[in-house]
Amino acid sequence: MTSASIGIVGAGIAGLHLGLFLQQHGIAATLYSDRTPDQIRAGRLPNAPLVFGHTRARERALGVNHWDDPAHDVRSFYVRVGGERPLAFRGNLARPAICVDQRLYQARLLEDFAARGGRVVTGPIAAGDLGRLAGKHALVVVAAGRGSLAEIFPRVPEHSPYSAPQRRLVGAIFRGITPTDPLGAGVTVVPGHGEVIELPMVSFDGLRIVLGIEALPGGALEPLTHLRYEDDPRGFADLTLALLRQHAPDLHARIDPAAFAPTRPLDLLQGALTPVVRRAYARLDGGACVMAIGDVQALNDPLTGQGANTASHSAWTLGEAIRERPDGPFDEAFCRRAEGRLRDYADTVADYTNMMLQPPAPHRLDFMVAAARRQAIADEHVNNFDAPARNWAILATPEGTAAFLHRHGVVPAPALAAS
Repeated sequence: MTSASIGIVGAGIAGLHLGLFLQQHGIAATLYSDRTPDQIRAGRLPNAPLVFGHTRARERALGVNHWDDPAHDVRSFYVRVGGERPLAFRGNLARPAICVDQRLYQARLLEDFAARGGRVVTGPIAAGDLGRLAGKHALVVVAAGRGSLAEIFPRVPEHSPYSAPQRRLVGAIFRGITPTDPLGAGVTVVPGHGEVIELPMVSFDGLRIVLGIEALPGGALEPLTHLRYEDDPRGFADLTLALLRQHAPDLHARIDPAAFAPTRPLDLLQGALTPVVRRAYARLDGGACVMAIGDVQALNDPLTGQGANTASHSAWTLGEAIRERPDGPFDEAFCRRAEGRLRDYADTVADYTNMMLQPPAPHRLDFMVAAARRQAIADEHVNNFDAPARNWAILATPEGTAAFLHRHGVVPAPALAAS
């Protein structure tokens, strides 16, 4: 181990990947977790991330790919759009994705870190504690936490266009749903109301299906996001089923109504978040600089499935910057350079996700029509979930979309819209 010591606040995917990366490269790190592994496993479902090929490659490099099994591989992604001009396509993933219950995932990786000799400190950490931690470590990294911990990092207005949540979210692990064949994830876009997301997840009792509702405020899907499952379990399941029957009929056709229900009260989450990009470092009153990675630095709506993947990418990026100069100094100049590397990726992901929260512009509709007509376009689109900057370059402007369609030998986008 080097003489430098890195303190990492948070044991989500960003903090865990950073801690394991540094450990693998002989750099001492302490993980500050608010819960023990057993407490994490016993908690409420925190989220349901689908991780793509680049994140899975990092898991293999870290030796934490405990759930790799062909039976768990998500090999396809289904997109359906309802409304007056419905369309659908399935893209095939060249590198399969996977969704693992984060209670299993985070608890196991925290145990891996400790078993390999890492130091874990359990207990809450607030913004006022960071000065004390800075006195113990060559660098403190904030990898988890809302409220005061996140707010010490200034907001970046040009990549944070929203001042309120754009969706309200409810998600749960359900029984009574037959998986797709081949095994796939998917999204059903309900114009004017939001999206229905389906994910096959490896959970405590094997492979289950997670349904997520991304509801536009005031839309037909929103009532479910306010209905407390604990108050009326049957009513919650019945309303979900009714909404799927009306707005996601292809998914509804794979449901056994008699068996359909959330698996447990703790297997359900509800809430909302306001997407925001923050500076990746801040100076404390005492003069020390602390860095931010993961959701602290770039909090994305889950719609595009980039949160956990961006968190892992940011951990690796900062880990590489630390590995290049393991003895520091981890001063403001270091933090500024590292921030540039982090934001090269994270800013584009945020812009892409924020764009997808808005009603589609005509060129994006043209693209969707083309994907429904050409398998090669559908495949490239879903594989670009693993490289979101490519989807941003294609979809952000009419010119980018037209160039992409031209490359695939498709007639110009305006002709598609008129066809």
